[in-house]
Amino acid sequence: MIILLILSCEEAIEVPNNGNETDLIVVEGLLTSEFKNHSIQITKPYLNQNDTPEPVTGAVVGIFDSEENFFLLSEIPSGSGTYITEPFRALFGRFYVLIIQYEGKEYQAFDTPPGGELLDPLVLDESEKNGDRVFSIPYLRSGITPNYITYDIDWSQTNSCDINASCVARLINYDLKNIDVQEIYAPEKEVFTFPAGSQIVRKRHSLSEQHVAYLRSLLSETEWRGGLFDIDRSNIPTNLSEGAIGFFGVSTVVSDTIILNN
Repeated sequence: MIILLILSCEEAIEVPNNGNETDLIVVEGLLTSEFKNHSIQITKPYLNQNDTPEPVTGAVVGIFDSEENFFLLSEIPSGSGTYITEPFRALFGRFYVLIIQYEGKEYQAFDTPPGGELLDPLVLDESEKNGDRVFSIPYLRSGITPNYITYDIDWSQTNSCDINASCVARLINYDLKNIDVQEIYAPEKEVFTFPAGSQIVRKRHSLSEQHVAYLRSLLSETEWRGGLFDIDRSNIPTNLSEGAIGFFGVSTVVSDTIILNN
């Protein structure tokens, strides 16, 4: 066996990658039912994980809804590749179409927001760290429809805040209503704890079927990778028309704010 292994060794070679030049654009955008300025980020693909994406600047970006309302986005700041709307809400029951015109080409995507569900009462795990009470957020299923919940945690007003460090954090729990072996046996995450007196802002985002498919594929390539049942790598699905990748989503958001008593 040792002889066979030695004879079968192959020398690694560097193969030139000619993927630098591409006409693809990458689109990331989410409209929600919150009354605010929504943003669409447009960049060009990059080869290496830690590369800084090059912004797509000078595009014409607009959003139509099924009630024939039109929102023209502005690139702010100029040259950033970030396109901002005027404040508005994305409403349940309407279709939203994203249109991008760039260098003589047009790209489109559409999505519609599912209805929202009320948030369940917040459940926390309590433990002790260095003699102080600390809390963590366990993963729990939420509601009956696919969603993800963001937890924005701020303990800057507590005695546990180090003035030389950031005292805010964001956790995201995905509940796609799928039974994925890859998710069940995903690598364990470090438990994040925070002190009493923290403020927690929860936001539950509803997900359309195509948004679920996008996030499931994205998580398979990121958070769920490295477990016992990794899948073969493949392209992540997109709802953008030919020549663009990424995802344009629309979500109904239900939120609340909780301050932990000391």
